[in-house]
Amino acid sequence: MKVVLMDRGCWSFIIEDKPCPEQATEKEKFEYDWRKQRCYTTIYQGIERKFLPLIRHTTDGKEAWNILKTNFEPTSKARLAVLIDEFFELKFNPVEETIGIFCKRVDEKKTQVKEAGFEIPELLIALQLIRRLPAEYDHLVQTLYRLKDEEFNHREVEKQLVNEAGRIQLKQKDLNLDYTENAYTVGSFRLQETRKKSSERSGAVLDPSRNPGQYRKIHYPKGMGPSCEFCSRKGHDASKCYKKQNKEKKQAFVSETSFCGTNQAFGVSTDWNHFLIDTAATSHFCYERDWFKNFKELKTTKALLADKKSTCQVEGIGDIDFIVQDIKGNVKITLKDVFYTPNMRRNLISGARMDIAGLKIIWSNNVMRICHSNNEYFFSAFRRDMFYIVSGYPLLDSVMYTIVDLNLIHKRLCHINIPIIKDMCKNKSVKGLEKVNIKIDNESCIACNVGKATRTSLKKNYVYKRVTKSVLDKVHMDLWGPAPVNSLGGSKYFLSIIDDFSRKIDVFTLKSKSEVFSIFKEYLSRVQRELGRKLKSVRTDNGMEFCHKDFETFLRNLGIKIERTSFYTPELNGIAERFNRSSMEAVRTMLQDSGLQPRFWAEALHAYVHTKNRCSHKLTEGKTPMEIWSGHKPSIRHCRAFGSLAYVYVPTVNRNKLQPKAKIGILVGYAVNRRGYRVWLPKERKVVESINVKIDETKNGVKTLFGKVKQYDYAIYQLDQNLNNDSDYRAQDEKSSSPEKPSSLEISTWIRLEKPRKKSKRIDVYYYPPSKERLRSINDVKMYCEKNKLEFDPNQFNFKPTKTNTRFEEKSECHNETSSDSVDEASCVNDIFQHEIYMTKIPKTFKETQISPDKEKWDEAMSEEIKLMQNRKVWDLVEPKSNMKVLGCRWVYNIKHDEKNIVKKYKSRLVAQGFKQRPGVDFTDVFAPLVNFDIIKFLFVLLVCILGWNHCQIDVKGAYLYGNLDIPIYMQQPEGFVVKGCEHYVCRLHKSIYGLHQSGRQWNIELSEILFGLGFHQNELCNGLYTKINCILLVYVDDIVVFSKSQSDLENSILNIKIKLEITDLGPVRYLLGVNFERIGDSVYLHQNTYINKLKTRFKNLPRRRITLPLKVSCILLDRVKENEIIETELMRQIPYKTLIGCLSFIANRSRPDIAFAVNTMPQFCNGYTYHHWTIVVDILNYVFNTMYYKINLSNTHNTRLTK
Repeated sequence: MKVVLMDRGCWSFIIEDKPCPEQATEKEKFEYDWRKQRCYTTIYQGIERKFLPLIRHTTDGKEAWNILKTNFEPTSKARLAVLIDEFFELKFNPVEETIGIFCKRVDEKKTQVKEAGFEIPELLIALQLIRRLPAEYDHLVQTLYRLKDEEFNHREVEKQLVNEAGRIQLKQKDLNLDYTENAYTVGSFRLQETRKKSSERSGAVLDPSRNPGQYRKIHYPKGMGPSCEFCSRKGHDASKCYKKQNKEKKQAFVSETSFCGTNQAFGVSTDWNHFLIDTAATSHFCYERDWFKNFKELKTTKALLADKKSTCQVEGIGDIDFIVQDIKGNVKITLKDVFYTPNMRRNLISGARMDIAGLKIIWSNNVMRICHSNNEYFFSAFRRDMFYIVSGYPLLDSVMYTIVDLNLIHKRLCHINIPIIKDMCKNKSVKGLEKVNIKIDNESCIACNVGKATRTSLKKNYVYKRVTKSVLDKVHMDLWGPAPVNSLGGSKYFLSIIDDFSRKIDVFTLKSKSEVFSIFKEYLSRVQRELGRKLKSVRTDNGMEFCHKDFETFLRNLGIKIERTSFYTPELNGIAERFNRSSMEAVRTMLQDSGLQPRFWAEALHAYVHTKNRCSHKLTEGKTPMEIWSGHKPSIRHCRAFGSLAYVYVPTVNRNKLQPKAKIGILVGYAVNRRGYRVWLPKERKVVESINVKIDETKNGVKTLFGKVKQYDYAIYQLDQNLNNDSDYRAQDEKSSSPEKPSSLEISTWIRLEKPRKKSKRIDVYYYPPSKERLRSINDVKMYCEKNKLEFDPNQFNFKPTKTNTRFEEKSECHNETSSDSVDEASCVNDIFQHEIYMTKIPKTFKETQISPDKEKWDEAMSEEIKLMQNRKVWDLVEPKSNMKVLGCRWVYNIKHDEKNIVKKYKSRLVAQGFKQRPGVDFTDVFAPLVNFDIIKFLFVLLVCILGWNHCQIDVKGAYLYGNLDIPIYMQQPEGFVVKGCEHYVCRLHKSIYGLHQSGRQWNIELSEILFGLGFHQNELCNGLYTKINCILLVYVDDIVVFSKSQSDLENSILNIKIKLEITDLGPVRYLLGVNFERIGDSVYLHQNTYINKLKTRFKNLPRRRITLPLKVSCILLDRVKENEIIETELMRQIPYKTLIGCLSFIANRSRPDIAFAVNTMPQFCNGYTYHHWTIVVDILNYVFNTMYYKINLSNTHNTRLTK
């Protein structure tokens, strides 16, 4: 940018702001104003569009320059530290740069550090130049270290390095020349032959009067000169005749262009073999049958050997393509009319046949050089043990011209129907199907038989007629979903758009139905620009994703005709419906064949569409959709079988010299926006796109990586139920002509619960079906059965209570159950209770609160939070500036419960998006002390149980909002509470709102000042502990526990705190930090029943068993496996191993020492667990569930002496 400004004569306005002289002429004033405006426009046009708002408010070039410099080159200490680190990390790379460029990089980095406010000493700059040089510079480095201090500067060091680099470069050049001259013994011969070849093509001849290797060209008049013996024309001889040279290429030896590359790339054998050049042999001989092509059997021919009596049977004759490993590289030769003699010991090349073919043989220095008749070098044979041997390998006919198996093509094309592939072969619709054997069928494809099983068709003679005449005349659209499992990207639906004329398919995976409209607009703009045509008509069903007002208005404004299906007739959108069925059949087949999990359905779908667009259709007259759409015949040579083992090349910049050069993965599709494949890397759990992929179709990726192919029961996912869209569901549900027969009701799967009321002796009776709905009366049961089409029998239900026991007696029954293999009824009932309490849906966004059944409660909670912030004067509204860093914010919602799991209040909290804060700029220190829970237990034992002190728990309302900010921070206005008339204003924060990095520290500083003013002293060893005469405070963020010797002192302390802070007196401690403190009589008990109940609800799908010990006696723990060998079931993925370990560790550390050993043993398998380890952890959790009423008696202090 600086160079551009200098080129345009505008840099002077940046370095100094000189006004136009008063005595200047009008022309000079005009030129001054023009250059000043050009200074600003040059900067404006030179930066990216996203940075334009920074300088949009100004028109002065210098001011715009300073704004950009402030934002991108600040002089803060944080940036200075980064620049200094970058300076000392500079390293010379001799492969990519010269020593001069490296010195320039060091000088530029030094300048950047200087502009940031710090000047690096001259000594450090000179040392950095020589600190990381290659070994070739060691001698110079030792010399530089001996320089005097006044001579040791970066300019002198740079000069010496440049001189040394020139010397090293010259030395390497000399070494390379020597190596080139001695690399081959025939190097000079090759150079001479190359010159001869070039000169002879131009009509030049060797002139002996000139220096060796120099030629002069002789021009003959038309019709004059020597006569050619081959073509009878004048002006050239037979050695320069092009007709003869072209014919020679078809003789016994055929030379082709040399090629290099891996053997795999050309499909050849890698075993090196030999031919002997025999000048006495009358024919070529070979004993390898697999090397031949154009082979013909011979029965009566025999070869006479040298002793005139011995013969060798000749069983056939043919041609052989052979790759010679020559000094010039790989050269292909073709041997014609080679005899197949399996009993001969060596393969022979006939010297006589070579002579007949017009080749010349030159012997010198143990090397036989074979040249063409024009002395052009062909290849060489080297003498070994008195034989001249031609080393190389055969270009096997069976590899180069293999008849491709139809089943393999069937897999590569994502299990497309076999008749379509046969039609494509006959019509030559694509490139890559030239050698396919179409005589076999796909009856052996088990995956197709499993995934595509259908009923017998009732419309065998139905033929669809295409009425459109060009692409984009009409498109068919449909939405499929929701899928039973989310895809890798979290998608639940896919939108299919099919062109009626070409049958080209485009699919888009969606996370919600609301994305349909935006996806269609993107599709429309892309295809219309791609084809230069306008879309004329759209056909959809009556789904609300297509029928809403915005969609219809958009289509009408563009003049696009809207076609809808009639009600209850989804067949009218049959093209899209049929694709949904075909695509899901293909997806099931591909997943079944590959062994991949159902969450790969989107990857399989995209791979299927990629190949489907390259396969012909019965209505496209032998052409493929891609050819009709683009006008070019597509190729399928790149297609590979879905789920094959793949090796992805790792670029050099992403690995070191000792790491592998490739990663193993599973092929899951083809890249969309670039050339390449999509490969799933199980170890990294991600999909990568790369063109540098080697695919082994002979190996299944899942079987190779995990030891076996995972076969899944697809019935549990009910994929068949998703073959139709939502409109199809409605059509099926509303059909009254064929009512379905109600299913039988299995009352054994229902749960009956008698629930006593709190303040009366009445007992309510509820029934819970498998769907966990609570039915309160016989009418509720009847409505449920009608809704779910179940047979209703009122005699099976009894809503009269059968027992009068209390809730305590009900809990005792839970304790006394001894079932060993299944879940007891009381445990199931308790799960349902917890499900009702905890599974109330908590909204994640403001929009969800507005459609929530508890909208009024959430609105009240948010209004209360805003009112609290207004009373605390948390922010002021200010007008934003261009260079102002503005943070976002969002609402966070929660439902608070007490120790009995009763809902206390709906809580809304406004949280700033502190992840956008910059360390060193928007915040510095963030540490805030917390009290350890072990200290809490110790003080309860000492003060409450032994000394009998009183205690109370208080909660500070909006604690963080008391902290003052010392750095200005700006935030957007909260959603739903934007001030009218000031919509573009932002909030200038004065208090430490939740979400900021420094909020916890600022609150702790404010609390400490308040407590110091009240006479409390902070403990030096535990900063969360404050003491005063007869009073102790424990602080854990906004939860404060007060201990006092007397009740009056306790009340006075709370009253003094209440004067300074807005607090809530919660009374004696009952539930603190996930732990219950329960007083029964004179004893205090500690347990975690509330937290364990939450876990029972959270892990309700875990198998339940009656476990009596955390670890079984003589339990054997299997060895850990490698991380990439971990095999998980669907339930293990839903409830991860590490999650269970974390929950159990929290319980063991707080209240359950009986499981401490078992819990501390199992984390060692976190990175290498098996199903065996996972079941042990589940058993530990079941033990906790079965003994959830175990409690620690803190009052049992009869033996508290530590020493005798």
